[in-house]
Amino acid sequence: MLCLVAFAQTATGLVKDKTGEPMIGVNVLVKGTTNGTITDFDGKFSIPDVPSNATLVVSYIGYLTKEVKSGKDLVIVLEEDNKTLDEVVVVGYGVQKKSDVTGAMSSVDAEELTSRPVNNAFEALQGKAAGVDITTSERRVN
Repeated sequence: MLCLVAFAQTATGLVKDKTGEPMIGVNVLVKGTTNGTITDFDGKFSIPDVPSNATLVVSYIGYLTKEVKSGKDLVIVLEEDNKTLDEVVVVGYGVQKKSDVTGAMSSVDAEELTSRPVNNAFEALQGKAAGVDITTSERRVN
């Protein structure tokens, strides 16, 4: 009688970017299952009851998805996905894919903002996007 047993373990590790900074909120999922988690404030994760031969799928918006063999004390480095970075839109209530955003959008690139002699980002945005009212706790800028 032949008996094959895959022992379960707890997969643990750390997710960093290429500069070595820990990444918060990265999705870590056991491939082919719904068993997963996200990284904490220090970039660490822990997933209980992972088969010893499992593969972890590590993904984060704006970064290339990576697959790694499960284990303990993994150090996973994610690389930026330069092809899709221009398709990500940061909105006041989260991050969305550009294709999922409905309504009007306006874009102001970093070069336009840094070329202006201003005290803060709010002042730099003033007059750069039509129909946008910028309000701060100090004063209102139209």
